[in-house]
Amino acid sequence: MEYNDTLLIPGQRIRPPVTEETAVALLERLYGMKATSVRELDAYDDRNYHVLCEETHANPHVASPEKAGYVLKVINSLDSRKTRVIEAQSELMIFLNQQDVSCPLPVKNVNGAYFSLEKLRSDNTMERYAVRLLVYRPGELLHRAKMTDELLRRVGHFAARIDGILAGFDHPAYHDHKTLWMLTSVPRVQQFTYAVKSPLDRQLVHDVIQSFQREVLSITDRLEQGVIHGDLNEHNIIVNPNGEDVIAVIDFGDSHRTCRVFELAIALCYMILQAADVGMGKYVVEGYEKLRKLTDLEKKILKVSVCARMCQSLVMGAYSHLHDPDNQYLLSTQKTGWTLLKRLWPMCQSDVMQAWGLIEAP
Repeated sequence: MEYNDTLLIPGQRIRPPVTEETAVALLERLYGMKATSVRELDAYDDRNYHVLCEETHANPHVASPEKAGYVLKVINSLDSRKTRVIEAQSELMIFLNQQDVSCPLPVKNVNGAYFSLEKLRSDNTMERYAVRLLVYRPGELLHRAKMTDELLRRVGHFAARIDGILAGFDHPAYHDHKTLWMLTSVPRVQQFTYAVKSPLDRQLVHDVIQSFQREVLSITDRLEQGVIHGDLNEHNIIVNPNGEDVIAVIDFGDSHRTCRVFELAIALCYMILQAADVGMGKYVVEGYEKLRKLTDLEKKILKVSVCARMCQSLVMGAYSHLHDPDNQYLLSTQKTGWTLLKRLWPMCQSDVMQAWGLIEAP
Protein backbone atom coordinates (compact mmCIF):
# COMPACT_ATOMS: atom_id res chain seq x y z
CA MET A 1 0.00 0.00 0.00
CA GLU A 2 1.53 3.31 -1.10
CA TYR A 3 1.43 6.52 0.91
CA ASN A 4 2.46 8.52 -2.23
CA ASP A 5 1.18 12.12 -2.48
CA THR A 6 -2.00 11.76 -0.44
CA LEU A 7 -0.35 11.82 2.99
CA LEU A 8 0.71 15.05 4.66
CA ILE A 9 4.42 15.87 4.58
CA PRO A 10 6.11 18.37 6.93
CA GLY A 11 5.71 21.99 5.83
CA GLN A 12 2.84 21.32 3.43
CA ARG A 13 -0.01 23.90 3.48
CA ILE A 14 -3.36 22.27 2.78
CA ARG A 15 -6.08 24.39 4.44
CA PRO A 16 -8.48 25.99 1.92
CA PRO A 17 -8.13 29.77 1.39
CA VAL A 18 -11.81 30.44 2.07
CA THR A 19 -13.59 33.38 3.76
CA GLU A 20 -17.23 33.74 4.73
CA GLU A 21 -17.78 35.74 1.54
CA THR A 22 -16.31 32.92 -0.57
CA ALA A 23 -18.52 30.40 1.27
CA VAL A 24 -21.68 32.43 0.52
CA ALA A 25 -20.71 32.70 -3.17
CA LEU A 26 -20.01 28.93 -3.41
CA LEU A 27 -23.35 28.14 -1.74
CA GLU A 28 -25.29 30.23 -4.25
CA ARG A 29 -23.36 29.10 -7.34
CA LEU A 30 -23.18 25.39 -6.54
CA TYR A 31 -26.33 24.80 -4.49
CA GLY A 32 -28.69 27.53 -5.70
CA MET A 33 -29.30 28.78 -2.16
CA LYS A 34 -28.84 32.22 -0.62
CA ALA A 35 -27.47 32.49 2.92
CA THR A 36 -29.27 34.59 5.53
CA SER A 37 -26.49 33.91 8.05
CA VAL A 38 -23.06 32.29 7.94
CA ARG A 39 -20.76 31.28 10.81
CA GLU A 40 -17.40 29.54 10.57
CA LEU A 41 -17.09 26.41 12.71
CA ASP A 42 -13.95 25.02 14.35
CA ALA A 43 -11.98 22.73 12.06
CA TYR A 44 -8.52 21.23 11.73
CA ASP A 45 -7.51 21.29 8.06
CA ASP A 46 -10.87 21.93 6.35
CA ARG A 47 -13.14 24.99 6.34
CA ASN A 48 -16.67 24.49 7.70
CA TYR A 49 -19.50 27.06 7.69
CA HIS A 50 -22.90 26.80 9.33
CA VAL A 51 -25.31 28.50 6.92
CA LEU A 52 -29.01 29.34 7.21
CA CYS A 53 -30.78 29.84 3.89
CA GLU A 54 -33.67 31.77 2.38
CA GLU A 55 -36.88 29.82 1.71
CA THR A 56 -36.70 30.53 -2.00
CA HIS A 57 -33.98 28.60 -3.81
CA ALA A 58 -32.96 27.25 -7.20
CA ASN A 59 -31.92 23.70 -6.34
CA PRO A 60 -34.15 21.06 -8.01
CA HIS A 61 -32.90 18.42 -5.53
CA VAL A 62 -34.04 20.31 -2.41
CA ALA A 63 -37.76 20.42 -1.53
CA SER A 64 -37.37 23.20 1.03
CA PRO A 65 -34.29 24.41 2.94
CA GLU A 66 -33.61 22.84 6.33
CA LYS A 67 -34.71 25.05 9.24
CA ALA A 68 -31.54 24.17 11.21
CA GLY A 69 -29.43 24.99 8.17
CA TYR A 70 -26.46 23.29 6.57
CA VAL A 71 -22.72 22.91 6.87
CA LEU A 72 -20.86 24.04 3.77
CA LYS A 73 -17.62 22.08 3.87
CA VAL A 74 -14.52 22.95 1.82
CA ILE A 75 -12.13 20.01 2.13
CA ASN A 76 -8.35 20.49 2.39
CA SER A 77 -6.31 20.16 -0.80
CA LEU A 78 -4.81 16.80 0.22
CA ASP A 79 -8.09 15.01 0.97
CA SER A 80 -9.72 16.70 -2.05
CA ARG A 81 -7.54 14.49 -4.28
CA LYS A 82 -9.22 11.37 -2.87
CA THR A 83 -12.55 11.69 -4.69
CA ARG A 84 -13.44 8.01 -4.27
CA VAL A 85 -13.06 8.36 -0.50
CA ILE A 86 -15.30 11.45 -0.52
CA GLU A 87 -17.90 9.37 -2.40
CA ALA A 88 -17.50 6.59 0.19
CA GLN A 89 -18.07 9.08 3.03
CA SER A 90 -21.28 10.31 1.37
CA GLU A 91 -22.57 6.75 1.01
CA LEU A 92 -21.62 5.98 4.61
CA MET A 93 -23.53 9.02 5.98
CA ILE A 94 -26.60 8.18 3.85
CA PHE A 95 -26.41 4.57 5.12
CA LEU A 96 -26.24 5.64 8.78
CA ASN A 97 -29.17 8.04 8.37
CA GLN A 98 -31.18 5.14 6.92
CA GLN A 99 -30.27 3.13 10.05
CA ASP A 100 -31.63 5.88 12.36
CA VAL A 101 -28.23 7.24 13.34
CA SER A 102 -28.39 11.04 13.41
CA CYS A 103 -25.43 12.39 11.46
CA PRO A 104 -24.86 14.93 8.66
CA LEU A 105 -26.74 14.09 5.46
CA PRO A 106 -25.18 15.01 2.10
CA VAL A 107 -27.18 17.34 -0.15
CA LYS A 108 -27.01 17.25 -3.95
CA ASN A 109 -25.79 20.37 -5.75
CA VAL A 110 -27.69 21.89 -8.68
CA ASN A 111 -26.00 19.38 -11.01
CA GLY A 112 -27.19 16.42 -8.91
CA ALA A 113 -23.76 15.56 -7.45
CA TYR A 114 -22.90 15.22 -3.74
CA PHE A 115 -19.69 17.25 -4.14
CA SER A 116 -17.70 19.14 -6.77
CA LEU A 117 -14.07 20.15 -7.21
CA GLU A 118 -13.59 23.93 -7.30
CA LYS A 119 -10.45 25.88 -8.19
CA LEU A 120 -9.39 28.43 -5.57
CA ARG A 121 -6.25 30.55 -5.43
CA SER A 122 -3.78 29.63 -2.67
CA ASP A 123 -0.32 31.23 -2.32
CA ASN A 124 -0.37 32.38 -5.97
CA THR A 125 -1.28 28.93 -7.27
CA MET A 126 -4.64 27.48 -8.22
CA GLU A 127 -5.60 24.42 -6.17
CA ARG A 128 -8.70 22.23 -6.45
CA TYR A 129 -10.83 21.78 -3.33
CA ALA A 130 -13.84 19.51 -2.86
CA VAL A 131 -16.97 21.38 -1.78
CA ARG A 132 -19.94 19.59 -0.22
CA LEU A 133 -23.11 20.59 1.64
CA LEU A 134 -24.42 18.62 4.62
CA VAL A 135 -27.60 18.90 6.67
CA TYR A 136 -26.66 20.52 10.00
CA ARG A 137 -27.41 18.51 13.15
CA PRO A 138 -28.27 20.86 16.04
CA GLY A 139 -27.36 20.24 19.68
CA GLU A 140 -24.57 20.86 22.15
CA LEU A 141 -21.03 19.70 21.48
CA LEU A 142 -19.91 17.22 24.12
CA HIS A 143 -16.95 19.41 25.09
CA ARG A 144 -19.43 21.85 26.69
CA ALA A 145 -21.14 19.12 28.73
CA LYS A 146 -20.33 18.00 32.27
CA MET A 147 -18.44 14.71 32.22
CA THR A 148 -20.56 12.26 34.23
CA ASP A 149 -20.31 8.48 34.62
CA GLU A 150 -23.55 8.04 32.68
CA LEU A 151 -22.61 10.33 29.78
CA LEU A 152 -19.32 8.45 29.34
CA ARG A 153 -21.21 5.14 29.34
CA ARG A 154 -23.47 6.58 26.61
CA VAL A 155 -20.39 7.54 24.56
CA GLY A 156 -18.96 4.02 24.86
CA HIS A 157 -22.33 2.48 24.00
CA PHE A 158 -22.68 4.80 20.98
CA ALA A 159 -19.19 3.84 19.71
CA ALA A 160 -20.11 0.15 19.85
CA ARG A 161 -23.56 0.79 18.29
CA ILE A 162 -22.26 2.78 15.32
CA ASP A 163 -19.56 0.21 14.59
CA GLY A 164 -22.07 -2.62 14.88
CA ILE A 165 -24.20 -0.88 12.25
CA LEU A 166 -21.14 -0.18 10.07
CA ALA A 167 -20.37 -3.90 10.07
CA GLY A 168 -23.08 -3.95 7.39
CA PHE A 169 -21.36 -1.27 5.30
CA ASP A 170 -18.41 -1.46 2.94
CA HIS A 171 -16.97 0.56 0.08
CA PRO A 172 -13.94 -0.34 -2.07
CA ALA A 173 -12.40 3.13 -1.57
CA TYR A 174 -11.83 2.28 2.11
CA HIS A 175 -9.78 -0.81 1.28
CA ASP A 176 -6.60 1.07 0.35
CA HIS A 177 -7.29 4.42 2.02
CA LYS A 178 -4.48 5.85 4.18
CA THR A 179 -4.30 9.05 6.20
CA LEU A 180 -1.98 10.38 8.86
CA TRP A 181 -4.79 10.27 11.46
CA MET A 182 -5.23 6.50 11.35
CA LEU A 183 -3.72 4.66 14.28
CA THR A 184 -1.87 2.45 11.80
CA SER A 185 -0.07 5.63 10.65
CA VAL A 186 1.24 6.47 14.14
CA PRO A 187 4.91 5.70 13.26
CA ARG A 188 4.86 8.51 10.67
CA VAL A 189 4.05 11.03 13.42
CA GLN A 190 7.78 11.01 14.25
CA GLN A 191 8.39 13.17 11.16
CA PHE A 192 6.50 15.99 12.91
CA THR A 193 7.93 15.79 16.45
CA TYR A 194 10.22 18.78 15.77
CA ALA A 195 7.13 20.90 16.56
CA VAL A 196 7.25 19.62 20.18
CA LYS A 197 9.53 21.92 22.15
CA SER A 198 10.55 19.66 25.05
CA PRO A 199 13.20 16.97 24.34
CA LEU A 200 11.70 14.87 27.17
CA ASP A 201 8.26 15.03 25.55
CA ARG A 202 9.76 14.05 22.20
CA GLN A 203 11.43 11.05 23.84
CA LEU A 204 8.15 10.06 25.48
CA VAL A 205 6.42 10.12 22.08
CA HIS A 206 9.22 8.00 20.62
CA ASP A 207 8.88 5.42 23.43
CA VAL A 208 5.09 5.16 22.99
CA ILE A 209 5.39 4.76 19.22
CA GLN A 210 8.05 2.05 19.57
CA SER A 211 5.81 0.10 21.95
CA PHE A 212 2.75 0.58 19.72
CA GLN A 213 4.65 -0.76 16.71
CA ARG A 214 5.92 -3.75 18.64
CA GLU A 215 2.76 -4.65 20.59
CA VAL A 216 -0.07 -3.60 18.26
CA LEU A 217 0.94 -3.04 14.64
CA SER A 218 2.63 -6.45 14.57
CA ILE A 219 -0.64 -8.26 15.42
CA THR A 220 -3.37 -6.24 13.61
CA ASP A 221 -4.18 -9.27 11.42
CA ARG A 222 -5.42 -11.00 14.59
CA LEU A 223 -7.93 -8.21 15.36
CA GLU A 224 -11.47 -7.86 14.02
CA GLN A 225 -11.64 -5.36 11.15
CA GLY A 226 -14.39 -3.00 10.04
CA VAL A 227 -15.26 0.55 8.99
CA ILE A 228 -15.10 3.01 11.90
CA HIS A 229 -15.88 6.71 12.40
CA GLY A 230 -12.23 7.19 13.39
CA ASP A 231 -12.46 10.43 15.38
CA LEU A 232 -15.05 10.21 18.18
CA ASN A 233 -13.82 13.24 20.09
CA GLU A 234 -15.56 15.91 22.17
CA HIS A 235 -16.05 18.15 19.12
CA ASN A 236 -17.66 15.43 16.98
CA ILE A 237 -20.23 14.09 19.45
CA ILE A 238 -23.52 16.00 19.86
CA VAL A 239 -25.42 15.72 23.15
CA ASN A 240 -28.93 16.75 24.15
CA PRO A 241 -29.53 20.15 25.88
CA ASN A 242 -29.09 18.75 29.41
CA GLY A 243 -25.87 17.00 28.37
CA GLU A 244 -27.02 13.56 29.45
CA ASP A 245 -27.24 11.62 26.19
CA VAL A 246 -25.55 11.32 22.79
CA ILE A 247 -27.98 12.38 20.05
CA ALA A 248 -25.78 12.72 16.95
CA VAL A 249 -22.28 12.33 15.54
CA ILE A 250 -20.58 14.59 13.00
CA ASP A 251 -17.44 14.75 10.84
CA PHE A 252 -16.77 11.52 8.97
CA GLY A 253 -13.59 12.89 7.39
CA ASP A 254 -11.48 10.31 9.25
CA SER A 255 -13.73 7.30 8.65
CA HIS A 256 -11.78 4.29 7.42
CA ARG A 257 -11.44 0.52 7.55
CA THR A 258 -9.23 -0.74 10.37
CA CYS A 259 -9.23 -2.71 13.64
CA ARG A 260 -12.64 -2.21 15.31
CA VAL A 261 -11.10 -1.81 18.77
CA PHE A 262 -9.37 1.37 17.53
CA GLU A 263 -12.76 3.15 17.60
CA LEU A 264 -12.93 2.51 21.35
CA ALA A 265 -9.26 3.47 21.86
CA ILE A 266 -9.78 6.80 20.08
CA ALA A 267 -13.01 7.60 21.96
CA LEU A 268 -11.38 6.55 25.24
CA CYS A 269 -8.40 8.83 24.58
CA TYR A 270 -10.55 11.93 24.08
CA MET A 271 -13.01 11.16 26.87
CA ILE A 272 -10.31 10.80 29.54
CA LEU A 273 -8.72 14.01 28.22
CA GLN A 274 -12.10 15.74 28.46
CA ALA A 275 -12.70 14.38 31.97
CA ALA A 276 -9.03 15.06 32.90
CA ASP A 277 -9.11 11.72 34.72
CA VAL A 278 -7.66 8.39 33.54
CA GLY A 279 -10.03 6.47 35.82
CA MET A 280 -13.14 7.85 34.10
CA GLY A 281 -12.25 5.67 31.12
CA LYS A 282 -13.88 2.82 33.03
CA TYR A 283 -17.35 4.11 32.15
CA VAL A 284 -16.60 4.40 28.43
CA VAL A 285 -15.45 0.76 28.43
CA GLU A 286 -18.54 -0.27 30.44
CA GLY A 287 -20.88 1.33 27.92
CA TYR A 288 -19.01 -0.20 25.00
CA GLU A 289 -19.02 -3.71 26.44
CA LYS A 290 -22.79 -3.64 26.96
CA LEU A 291 -23.03 -4.04 23.17
CA ARG A 292 -19.69 -5.56 22.17
CA LYS A 293 -17.45 -7.63 24.41
CA LEU A 294 -13.73 -7.07 24.00
CA THR A 295 -11.45 -10.03 23.37
CA ASP A 296 -8.49 -10.64 25.70
CA LEU A 297 -6.14 -9.42 22.97
CA GLU A 298 -8.15 -6.21 22.48
CA LYS A 299 -8.08 -5.56 26.24
CA LYS A 300 -4.33 -6.10 26.29
CA ILE A 301 -3.59 -3.47 23.61
CA LEU A 302 -6.05 -0.82 24.80
CA LYS A 303 -3.65 1.16 27.01
CA VAL A 304 -0.86 1.48 24.43
CA SER A 305 -3.41 2.28 21.70
CA VAL A 306 -4.91 5.11 23.80
CA CYS A 307 -1.42 6.49 24.50
CA ALA A 308 -0.56 6.27 20.78
CA ARG A 309 -3.64 8.35 19.91
CA MET A 310 -2.69 10.90 22.58
CA CYS A 311 0.77 11.21 21.00
CA GLN A 312 -0.76 11.54 17.53
CA SER A 313 -3.09 14.30 18.70
CA LEU A 314 -0.46 16.17 20.72
CA VAL A 315 2.22 16.10 18.03
CA MET A 316 -0.06 16.95 15.12
CA GLY A 317 -1.75 19.68 17.16
CA ALA A 318 1.64 21.26 17.92
CA TYR A 319 2.76 20.90 14.29
CA SER A 320 -0.41 22.37 12.79
CA HIS A 321 -0.40 25.27 15.27
CA LEU A 322 3.18 26.06 14.27
CA HIS A 323 1.94 26.61 10.70
CA ASP A 324 -1.47 28.09 11.60
CA PRO A 325 -0.90 30.04 14.86
CA ASP A 326 -4.29 31.80 14.68
CA ASN A 327 -6.22 28.50 14.91
CA GLN A 328 -6.64 27.97 18.66
CA TYR A 329 -8.76 24.84 18.04
CA LEU A 330 -5.52 23.05 17.17
CA LEU A 331 -4.38 23.32 20.79
CA SER A 332 -7.50 21.73 22.31
CA THR A 333 -5.65 18.53 23.33
CA GLN A 334 -2.49 20.23 24.57
CA LYS A 335 -3.89 21.68 27.81
CA THR A 336 -4.37 18.39 29.65
CA GLY A 337 -2.87 16.02 27.10
CA TRP A 338 0.76 15.94 28.18
CA THR A 339 -0.21 15.73 31.87
CA LEU A 340 -2.49 12.76 31.30
CA LEU A 341 -0.09 11.00 28.94
CA LYS A 342 2.65 11.30 31.59
CA ARG A 343 0.24 9.87 34.16
CA LEU A 344 -1.10 7.00 32.03
CA TRP A 345 2.06 5.81 30.26
CA PRO A 346 4.10 4.84 33.36
CA MET A 347 1.14 2.95 34.91
CA CYS A 348 1.60 -0.80 34.81
CA GLN A 349 -0.69 -2.76 32.49
CA SER A 350 -2.61 -4.51 35.28
CA ASP A 351 -3.31 -1.23 37.10
CA VAL A 352 -4.75 0.33 33.92
CA MET A 353 -6.83 -2.75 33.12
CA GLN A 354 -8.15 -2.77 36.66
CA ALA A 355 -8.92 0.99 36.58
CA TRP A 356 -10.88 0.53 33.35
CA GLY A 357 -12.75 -2.53 34.65
CA LEU A 358 -11.08 -4.90 32.20
CA ILE A 359 -9.90 -7.26 34.94
CA GLU A 360 -11.19 -7.92 38.46
CA ALA A 361 -9.46 -6.23 41.38
CA PRO A 362 -7.32 -8.71 43.35
